[in-house]
Amino acid sequence: MAARKPKIPAAEEVMRGVELILDDPQVVYFPVRHFSPVGAWHLSRLIYSLRPAAILVEGPEDATPLIEHLVNPQTRPPVTIFSTYTDDKNVFEHNGVLSPAPDVPARFRAWWPFTAWSPEYVALVAGQAVGASLSFIDLPLTARIPLFHLPQRTQTEVVGDADLAQSAYFEALRRKEGRRAFAEFWETHFEVGGLPDAPADPIDEAALRAEGRRYRQAALLFAWCARYAGRVLPLDQPDPSPGTAIREGHMRACIDAALKAHPQRPVLVVTGAFHSVALPFIKKQKSKHKKDKQLETLLTRHSFPALARLYDLERLPGYQAAVWAALEVGDLTPFNTASSQFIVEIMRASRAEKAAVSTADAVGAWHVAQNLATIRGAREVGLYDLLDAVQLGYVKGDRRVMGGEIERAARRVLIGAASGVVTDAAGQLPISGDFYRACRAFKLDVTGANKVVRLDLHKQRAHREKSAFLHRCAFLEIPFFGRLDNDAPFRGPNPITGQDMHLITEQWAVCWGEAVDERLLDISDRGASLELAAAAVLREQLVGCRDHAEDSAQRLLRAAQMRLVDLFDEVLDAVEAAVAGDNQFLSLVGALTDFVLLQAYRDTMATQGHARVTQTVQALFNKSLMVLPQLAHVSEQDQAKALDRFQALVRIALTFEGARLDRALLVERVEEMLAEEGGNPAARGAGFGVLFSFGAISERAIALELMSYLQGAHDRVVEAGRFLEGLFMNARSVFMRSRRLLRAINQVIGALDWAVFKQILPDLRRAFTQFIPTELDGIAARVSEEIGWSDEVDLNAPIPEGLVRVAAKADAAICAALEGG
Repeated sequence: MAARKPKIPAAEEVMRGVELILDDPQVVYFPVRHFSPVGAWHLSRLIYSLRPAAILVEGPEDATPLIEHLVNPQTRPPVTIFSTYTDDKNVFEHNGVLSPAPDVPARFRAWWPFTAWSPEYVALVAGQAVGASLSFIDLPLTARIPLFHLPQRTQTEVVGDADLAQSAYFEALRRKEGRRAFAEFWETHFEVGGLPDAPADPIDEAALRAEGRRYRQAALLFAWCARYAGRVLPLDQPDPSPGTAIREGHMRACIDAALKAHPQRPVLVVTGAFHSVALPFIKKQKSKHKKDKQLETLLTRHSFPALARLYDLERLPGYQAAVWAALEVGDLTPFNTASSQFIVEIMRASRAEKAAVSTADAVGAWHVAQNLATIRGAREVGLYDLLDAVQLGYVKGDRRVMGGEIERAARRVLIGAASGVVTDAAGQLPISGDFYRACRAFKLDVTGANKVVRLDLHKQRAHREKSAFLHRCAFLEIPFFGRLDNDAPFRGPNPITGQDMHLITEQWAVCWGEAVDERLLDISDRGASLELAAAAVLREQLVGCRDHAEDSAQRLLRAAQMRLVDLFDEVLDAVEAAVAGDNQFLSLVGALTDFVLLQAYRDTMATQGHARVTQTVQALFNKSLMVLPQLAHVSEQDQAKALDRFQALVRIALTFEGARLDRALLVERVEEMLAEEGGNPAARGAGFGVLFSFGAISERAIALELMSYLQGAHDRVVEAGRFLEGLFMNARSVFMRSRRLLRAINQVIGALDWAVFKQILPDLRRAFTQFIPTELDGIAARVSEEIGWSDEVDLNAPIPEGLVRVAAKADAAICAALEGG
């Protein structure tokens, strides 16, 4: 009959509770902080001395089959267990809450990273060496989703120590000791302060166990106080979080199962310290969770920069790696060794940042670090002592002004750049396999060298396929690119932005880096291939484009550019739905322009022969005409864009060859726009220009409209320039050919008050920028002829009297100003 579990002692009975845990003859609980070098060091020595029958580690239970790959000699940390779940069936009812829309599945992810000094990793490696049974005992991701993935929280979960760090007990302790963060407190007491004065001899088992017991006692004591101090008894539910209680009940069930399977030898349980003080006292509660094919849990490579990003720089893995390396070789002062090493490395990195840091500065910084450690009661220089010493010793002047390059250098060095390796036996992340297969097929360099790839999309199908792959990489933000001489990764026709459409080839700067693998891991829940991932992201983006024709048409261009042929009809459905719900002229004409471009480039964008493209062009053209009268009241802010879109609409009406567009209806709708009272003058000018181009209005009508501006009230006169700007955008020829219009403009402008003329001058200048230089020369010649000026100038002729008077007045004004100065 199994012994009954002891009750949790009262909160004030701290030591009795800790001793009950330490004295358990069957289960050895080892409390850890994740990524603790000293904790891992103590744990490793304990395992080789204890030789437990089983080692149970905090980690997703469904990842237990991956342990054999994790401890494989060919696997080299940093690596991570990565779980991803796509809720296609809305099992957890978060679709539309944690995703853009109800028809877009919510996606959940969780990370369990391992470094060489992770206590969990060290426990598994040492456990394999002593022949222990190895397993993970925490809930899998799908069982955790209802407990922790609330609608207001993120879909991504990362293992951490928040329960200890956010306790009221720690906060009181932090204030008392003057610590800045939990990491500084832990390092002082359990890293630098966690090493024995004289490590026990590895062959002295009794001494090793006593050493391990002292470390466990200190960690359990802190965790007990952090968890229970200030709580109200009884402690039937020791943690206020129901999710934590369910997790711990499941862990306890796994522990009991291991005890039943191994009754003769002890079982070692490695969990976060917060759980270690509760697990001995609670009842088992095996979680009943169903297996779901949508859940994927795999082992994949990781890197120090990725680890730092996951933990928002709370952990600096390069520094911890150096401490661990010193511990492994038996260094008696591993933190001093690592810190002195980084004092020098940060000096070198700072110089690369153009900071003036000398060897003498490094020597001074090291002395400062040692003094800080002494003042703060530590035996060795820790990370925070190092960081403070670097700022004090290397920054010349105000830290807020001058400290940027030093801080960047320190962060880069302390984070490190190492990346891991996973044994081939573990398989490969599907999207990573797809990426590298494509790179081999397209002969794209993945060595890290800078390469320029040139593609002719019109002549070679293979180049079109390669272009689609590179566009998918760019769309998914895979950092696979360098820089061309234009300081951009790409040069070529870009139908998305409309830039460089005169070019006939594409150029890509390709430059592989370790960050490629990190990004592939990050997007792995989007699909097993780049094509599927791009399609998934594009679907999500479409949700935000509903009822907006132009935005949805841009997504269609993206789909065509990336040759997502299987997605094309689906996106086209979304575009058609958006067109039906969109009544904005600017958006509709923008979408129309995109579709005309798509139809024109169909041979390079995998849409050749698609009848719906032409049909949608017709639908967009007709709807754009229906809302065209909106231009009469377009705001000044949108005026330039509106005139550009109006011009594009007319150009499409005249040049589109895929179908017959109703030009007569265009004329009717422009006339309706001009019939609106108080319309935007630029839009009215553009409308008159269009009607003239179609032969629906005469020069005389345009001249009369212009005169109504120039000879009207002041508010009307100042709008004349905007009217001309719109007119010239669509009918420059009317001004080039019409002497009547030129004469009218010249006569009225010449008679304007000087103040009024200066007010409309900027609009007039902008209006005449529509003409090319040769046209302006022709206009100047006709104006000269109209007013009787000759191009021939007699340099010996007397200066005209009027000019003399003007010059005299100007000279007098300048002299007066100078004297007054």
